[in-house]
Amino acid sequence: MSVLNRTSSRLVRAAAVGALGAAVVLGASACGAGKISQTNNQLPAINGAGGSITLSPEAGSDLSNGTVTLSNVQIVYPTKKADDTFKNGGPFDVSFSISNNSNTRRVKLVDIVGPGDSSKVEITDPTKSSSTAAKADTDTTDVRTIEPNGVLLAGTPANVDTTEAQAAGIDRFTVTLTNAGDTVASGVTAPVTFKFEILDLSGKHVEDKQVTIETPVDNGTLAHRVDVIRDPQAHIDGEEGH
Repeated sequence: MSVLNRTSSRLVRAAAVGALGAAVVLGASACGAGKISQTNNQLPAINGAGGSITLSPEAGSDLSNGTVTLSNVQIVYPTKKADDTFKNGGPFDVSFSISNNSNTRRVKLVDIVGPGDSSKVEITDPTKSSSTAAKADTDTTDVRTIEPNGVLLAGTPANVDTTEAQAAGIDRFTVTLTNAGDTVASGVTAPVTFKFEILDLSGKHVEDKQVTIETPVDNGTLAHRVDVIRDPQAHIDGEEGH
């Protein structure tokens, strides 16, 4: 074979490989685009809202005393008799995590106010057999008081592994929302207000803080999520067949 023929053969093979590579890139882009269009309205496994509170500095000082962070705040989708629960405005479990990101302040959860004028929120402390409650029997710390760099957990959101929290001795409060009327519905948010008393390290009252979180209803384990990309052509053919 001549040098010219060998060179031409290489060019043909290179062009073929280049075309194949372009096809793969385009195919991946198309799949990616399809995946985005199919899943951009799908809710994440933890369908929670969040917010934070900035704690006031000492008088005459600009130094921060840290923040209080709320995360994964959600109204848990009922696993039993969901239609009746929504119709009756509850009872709903409320799930959240509150972190005290301060080295100089204790944060006490005082109250939670649900949506609407008639709703009620009941906070049930962990049982006396739990490590957190047992600790409260041996010192002056209330179980609803979050120590510096501590966390308070409530409820169990769907699809969340609580093993590590249990192993660390972190107990979960039970928070129940009732009489919510039609203010709670799947796919919409409802305002839930958290009220706190801020204390110094000696337990002296420093200030009161609150934050309102637009809280979603978790779609729960019953939510239908599209994990497999549908074939667009098959979808079109199916429509044409009707």
